[in-house]
Amino acid sequence: MEYAFDFPLAGGLHAWPAAALRERSAAHSARLEFLNERTGRTAPLDSVLGLLATDTRKGDPCRIRVETGDEAEAHRDLVAFLQGPFLSCDRSAVPGARTSSVVPRLVERSGGRWWAGVGVSEGVGTGQLVRLAVAAPRPSQAPQVQAPVEAPVEVERKALRLALETVGARLKEEIRQAAHPAQRSVLDVHLALLGDPAWRDGIEAALLEGRTAADAVEAATRWAEGPLVRSEHAAIRERALDLQDVADRLIRELCGEDPEASRLRLTAPSVLVADRLAPSRLLALDLELLRGLVLAEGGGTSHTAILARSFGIPCVTAQVPETLEGRRLLVDGLRGLVIAEPTPEVEAYYRVEAEGQRQRMGCPAPWAGAGVGAGARTRDGHEVRVLGNISTAEETSRALGAGADGIGLFRTEMLFLHRSAPPGEDEQVQAYGRVLREAAGRPVTLRLLDVGGDKPLAYLPLLPEANPFLGRRGVRWYADQVDLVRTQLRAALRASAHGPLRLMIPMVAEVEELRWVRALMEEVRASLAAEGLNPPDVPLGIMVEVPAAALNLEALGREADFLSVGTNDLVQYLFAADRGDVGVTKASHEWHPATLRLLAHIAQGARAVGKPVSICGEMASRPKLLPLLLGLGFDDLSVAPSAVAAVRTALAPLDLEACLDLTRRALRAATAAEVEGLLDEALRPGVAPPLLDPDLVVLEAACGTKEEAIKLLVERLASAGRTRDPLDLEEAIWAREAAYATGLGHGFAVPHCKSPAVAANAIAILRLAAPVAWSDEAEARLVFLLVSRPDGEEEHLRVFARLARRLMDAGFREGLLEAPDTEALLDLLRPDLSA
Repeated sequence: MEYAFDFPLAGGLHAWPAAALRERSAAHSARLEFLNERTGRTAPLDSVLGLLATDTRKGDPCRIRVETGDEAEAHRDLVAFLQGPFLSCDRSAVPGARTSSVVPRLVERSGGRWWAGVGVSEGVGTGQLVRLAVAAPRPSQAPQVQAPVEAPVEVERKALRLALETVGARLKEEIRQAAHPAQRSVLDVHLALLGDPAWRDGIEAALLEGRTAADAVEAATRWAEGPLVRSEHAAIRERALDLQDVADRLIRELCGEDPEASRLRLTAPSVLVADRLAPSRLLALDLELLRGLVLAEGGGTSHTAILARSFGIPCVTAQVPETLEGRRLLVDGLRGLVIAEPTPEVEAYYRVEAEGQRQRMGCPAPWAGAGVGAGARTRDGHEVRVLGNISTAEETSRALGAGADGIGLFRTEMLFLHRSAPPGEDEQVQAYGRVLREAAGRPVTLRLLDVGGDKPLAYLPLLPEANPFLGRRGVRWYADQVDLVRTQLRAALRASAHGPLRLMIPMVAEVEELRWVRALMEEVRASLAAEGLNPPDVPLGIMVEVPAAALNLEALGREADFLSVGTNDLVQYLFAADRGDVGVTKASHEWHPATLRLLAHIAQGARAVGKPVSICGEMASRPKLLPLLLGLGFDDLSVAPSAVAAVRTALAPLDLEACLDLTRRALRAATAAEVEGLLDEALRPGVAPPLLDPDLVVLEAACGTKEEAIKLLVERLASAGRTRDPLDLEEAIWAREAAYATGLGHGFAVPHCKSPAVAANAIAILRLAAPVAWSDEAEARLVFLLVSRPDGEEEHLRVFARLARRLMDAGFREGLLEAPDTEALLDLLRPDLSA
């Protein structure tokens, strides 16, 4: 049987859709082959590398041949898949950063050195240049395996098999721990490459030639990457780096190298310069200290660039000379610039731009100090706690620095993974105590071990399971490993002396499981008391992530001290859809009426028994869904550290009554699409905002240059949503400035422009702490920036004329310069300038 179709994805058949096809094919016994009729190349559907090598582009005539096995069922399933979920597999084809070729005036005037490249990840970062020069181990470094009773090829084959298993297990754990969808998707592709049959066949062929396992991996990789690097399609050429990344992992394992040994450790804010950077090397860096990337190779569709965008790391593809070693570099990912030793004026200009971008992204400025103040509130004063999800003690400061009100989920598994024996009690006390001390009195919720069939521990003898997500996970294996659980409870209770701690049990489905853990905890408490230690009372709660627990919530809630909803697993189990399978999982499951009704039932059940309830799944990280979560009654949200500030910002304009009304209507909906329509309607802007707005007024700012002053006003307009494109708006303002000076004398300036970049007409006002030079003859202390849409007729000119007339009045000018606050200044302007 065959299915003929024109390839539908704009980005072509790149890694993510190839991995999706491979995963789909794995469910069938039929032999499945992909044919690109334009290139004449074929590939088995279970080979990501083979599919990439077909060099398939959008519109290419293609066929899938289905033979033997479950032929009819496989054909039907693949046709449905290609016409449905497959169409959403083109994520890497999404355009990257918005770029511009315009070099800021200040950079050109500074006389410094700068290089123009291609911006592949937006943002601005400054740090010390660190050049990546760590080389991957070469096969010749691989130790010779000694096994006198076996033939050499069998010895190498055995070493290879063990290395494949080890690297595969590490990748699976990294996927499980991945905090960002892009990170997870990249690692999924790497896992698929590790199991690629064409690559493995190549390795086997090289082994039979008498090569060592490491040599065989190297040889097969060179062979397999050939068709990729020759592709005319950039997204496919860049997959060669992914294959090399996977091969390097495997070779390192065969060489017996500790994965930590090759890790580059940053010690200060840094800009990393490298010829190229594999995704795994980026993920191993301390992202807190990584302020920018400059890569000689790699485009916007490389997985490294995709990850950089996901993590908000500015990245430019450019060549910079080696003579810059040790210098400070500024990376401008928006314009694709790398600037060496930027002047204070240039840094000030970019600092304004970076702060504006961070505000728009909901992130606090790093120079603003730790935290953004306690207690996020909605517009009508409803308080919501935004907590952080962490996996290691090291992440605590990042979460709190982003404004987290505490730690809502401390996943303790990382402490137990990748080692030959479990951590001892004292080691655990140290780790838990560190989090509590850094939290400095803020609440910390520690989740007891959540490992099992899907997260194996080398020292934990668990039998393989056909479906580990439905197997012995979380609390289900505790009774078989009492000593391990007892040790963790002892460590947690001892650490509780350092701050307010709560303990949470994962995967609870029945009341008896909660009772078992509580009894063990009391036994441990008594034991510690007998030793002269008297730990404080520690609340014991449960994760609500199994539908059975959600539907028996009142019974569990009466015995639990608190509840926390793990929406990732709850939604997965509710829809019986593996969350890692893009063929069955939909993003819309999170706002599907079935999910909302189950969450409403949980919130009502918690209220009925008077127990606090929070959400610690990914749903809480999505600003779009916050109105629904508030309307359902969830006032404690625990999110990834990278999402804390954005969630706090997104909460600020919400109104609780409006959220309640929206949620009531959403709960009556029949489909996810209906709920999405309600959300879109609720978030749609209303009537045009007024010209004068307190949010567009900045008083007593310290700007050193005219460029910085205009940049500050443009960023304020962008933050207020008055421009869709601050870069284009800034260029339009400077084009107008080039035509004639806008300084009016007496310390006043009125720059203005009409531009499609303007979303809503506005007047932004800046009163400077000290005047700046505006032209050769004039200085300005008070700046009015008038911006107008192209369809705004000549409104900005009329406003300009009215303002100019009023500024001829010395008393009016003095009043503006001396106005004690924003409202007083606007009161002077409203009679003449309000539209």
